[in-house]
Amino acid sequence: MSPTTRLWLVLAVLLSACAGGMGGNIVGQSSDKARRSAELQVQLAQEYLKRGQLDVARDKLKRALELDPYSAQAHTVSGFLGETIGDYLQAELHYRRATELKPKDGDMSNNFASFLCRRGRYDESDAQFQRAFADPYYKTPEVALTNAGMCARDGGRLEQAETYLREALARKPDYAAALVPMASVLYAREDYLRARAFLQRYEAVHDAGPEVLHLGMQIEQALGDHRSAEDYRRRLLSGYPRSREALSLGTAE
Repeated sequence: MSPTTRLWLVLAVLLSACAGGMGGNIVGQSSDKARRSAELQVQLAQEYLKRGQLDVARDKLKRALELDPYSAQAHTVSGFLGETIGDYLQAELHYRRATELKPKDGDMSNNFASFLCRRGRYDESDAQFQRAFADPYYKTPEVALTNAGMCARDGGRLEQAETYLREALARKPDYAAALVPMASVLYAREDYLRARAFLQRYEAVHDAGPEVLHLGMQIEQALGDHRSAEDYRRRLLSGYPRSREALSLGTAE
């Protein structure tokens, strides 16, 4: 699983926990007591998911939906669980149901869009991202814009990817999650100097993991700076010798 995929999965869970803003436009409602009880079950399910106790999480989510079948949170986390165990049909049903229950909620659309992108369904994914952007109450549009940018990149749509990522950074200039994807897009577009600049912005405030070090090495090689490229390579092999990126070099111990 790529670092990008792991990021999206984490975001799916975290965002589902805080969903429910003014842009939700909920379709159907249970009683206040049922909703509160269901929310508690969803919170417990998330904790069990973090611990890897998937069977207990499943039972908590089942109970949440029994208490409140209109809970978009419960459906979103159920989608995440289905995706985790490889039941993509059930995952899609739950993610889709969450967007039906809260059709104007940016978080729900972002979660479903990210799932569709992970399944390689780029056109459908982009349509859901557009719904996320349309939520005027969406508190973290930079998240959906970054996910949309990474999805466009993975689908080979580099110009669109750059547009999305640039908008994410315009909204939140210090948003670290967008800096490395932007560098990777610019590298793919052979705009190596700007790729270096975005990667350096990230490294100025964050530790460089294997993905960053490998990309840095590639950028410096493309720029002909062999000393810097070798420094990235050395840091990658010494700091993360068993990482996928280090092993791809064919020289890791």
